[in-house]
Amino acid sequence: MHISKIYIKNFKCLQEISIDTNESFNVIIGENNQGKSTIFEALQLWYRCYHRYIQTNRIKFYVGNNMYIPFRDLDFLRFWRDTDLFNKYPYDSVIRLTLHHNGVDHDLAFNINRPKVIADSYLRVAKGNNQAFKVFAQAMKDNSIKLDEAIFLYETSPISRILGEEPYMTRGQVNRKIMLGKSQDVLRNKIVKHNHLDKLNDQVSEVMGSAFVFQHVNSSRQENEEYIDLQVKHTGKQHELHMQGSGLLQVIEIFGTLDYAAAELNILLIDEPDSHIHLVLQKRLMKSLRDLADNQTFIISHNDAFVSECNNGELFYLNNEAKLQKELKALEDFDLVKKDFGSPILALQKLNEANHVVFVEGSDDVKNIKLLLENFKAAGEIPATSVPANCQFFSIRGKDRLVDKLDHNKRTLSQLFKDKKYVVITDKDFTTLLDSQSLNTSIESRLRGNSIAFSHDGYCLESTLFSDLNLLYCYLAFVSGKTETEIRISSETYLEELRRNLNSVSTADYSTMKQKFISQKRNRGELANTEFDDVMADVTQNINSLKFIMNKGQIRKFIEHLEIDLNIALVTPSPDDTDENYCASFFQDYCNSLSQHHITFQNHKILLNNVYDLNL
Repeated sequence: MHISKIYIKNFKCLQEISIDTNESFNVIIGENNQGKSTIFEALQLWYRCYHRYIQTNRIKFYVGNNMYIPFRDLDFLRFWRDTDLFNKYPYDSVIRLTLHHNGVDHDLAFNINRPKVIADSYLRVAKGNNQAFKVFAQAMKDNSIKLDEAIFLYETSPISRILGEEPYMTRGQVNRKIMLGKSQDVLRNKIVKHNHLDKLNDQVSEVMGSAFVFQHVNSSRQENEEYIDLQVKHTGKQHELHMQGSGLLQVIEIFGTLDYAAAELNILLIDEPDSHIHLVLQKRLMKSLRDLADNQTFIISHNDAFVSECNNGELFYLNNEAKLQKELKALEDFDLVKKDFGSPILALQKLNEANHVVFVEGSDDVKNIKLLLENFKAAGEIPATSVPANCQFFSIRGKDRLVDKLDHNKRTLSQLFKDKKYVVITDKDFTTLLDSQSLNTSIESRLRGNSIAFSHDGYCLESTLFSDLNLLYCYLAFVSGKTETEIRISSETYLEELRRNLNSVSTADYSTMKQKFISQKRNRGELANTEFDDVMADVTQNINSLKFIMNKGQIRKFIEHLEIDLNIALVTPSPDDTDENYCASFFQDYCNSLSQHHITFQNHKILLNNVYDLNL
């Protein structure tokens, strides 16, 4: 048996929400004050209501529909006045669990309200559907399961120490302590009454990473002694239970309680495990809890390392978007966030705050786009009244299978965020102008909404400096101290020769470029029907169209030609002298000096407008 759905209405900060749960493991993350702990409180309140309606024969629910829970039994809830328990007036809440058992769903709901006359005294509880409870009770009876043994719910609390002396108690007294949230006060009783102590030894040892054995020293003297003497053996040493560390006590408490209850469904709630369980133990604990039969675990965590251990379908992100949609579902493909960010929780928080989700080909693109924005601001090119949209960037790592990757990523993110604008920026690379436009149209069609897909006005982002040759000459004159005329003559001599060479199959430039095209075509579906000569026809119309073939290698050759021809220095060599680093320095030098030269390219303005919703 497991909970397949949780429905909460008008309870504390949750106006209405439906949660499709994982049958084994559920990790809930999200911003503060969104209602994560409120979900736990709702589960606990439902559990109290469930027990309130069980008859003394333990096989039926009371037929009447007017039970009460006094305030003294609600100390597990955080509230000051009874009205604090409700989201809004009228003060009526609904908490419903859908329990899946032997292929059948049982919707067990409780309607909860406050008395209109006597405030802060009790809550009135009514079953949502009497027939549903009758059917569930009969299903349990048919399987020889008592109603109070059908479901057990337990929330762990941080344990720093336990009682130095613990008296022997009856099972009823132990159960009462657990219900009151004082489970750690009866830890020894749960262990000595354990039906399978060897199993408990194994569970604790597996999580702790070494052998631990419990020994009930005075088991034969229970009739004559008041307190339990429970020793723990480890690495040849033996100490009483209360002498153990908090991590071990916490693990013993979890397994000792679950195994002691041994219900048809054991529901375990763990709030912030990293506050009382070491990370190494958390990972082992996750594995052990997953392996437990008849156990369903719910965890609230803000620990990235812990969350990264989640499998697909186990992670839930509670934010305002989910509350507005009134639906919380597990993130089906968490790999996207885990691959692109070292901090998945921080990534989800940033995505939650972002207006735009921006897909680029590589991490260098992110750096350069942010650098452009920063320096446009510093140069006064962006009006003070303009506020750039908050963006979160994703790297799609190249254009191979681009449309499929974007479609997958968008579907993954749409599970969490419904109102984001998607922006896709790609290098043109060896795509023809017509095919590039067709690809962007296809992307926009897949992403829908007000999404934008566009390519740089050049082979890549760095080559956009060649999108307006007059501005490029002006910038190079500024950097070198040469006249613009000198720069123009040397540049156009070189570019015209390059254009001629790319039109001649016998030249080294043609052969080198064709080999790069063939290499790229192998992994690019959009190039399947493209021929190299089709690309050359686009890029060799005149020297202005060469921007579409100025890859990093060509940019470097161009700069080095100018440096030799005019005896100038344009790029400072670096120890890691690759074409990528060389061109990165060239582009970043341009950006970082914007405040001095104020030479801005139209393509960069379009880029910033699309990404940040500006109007430059």
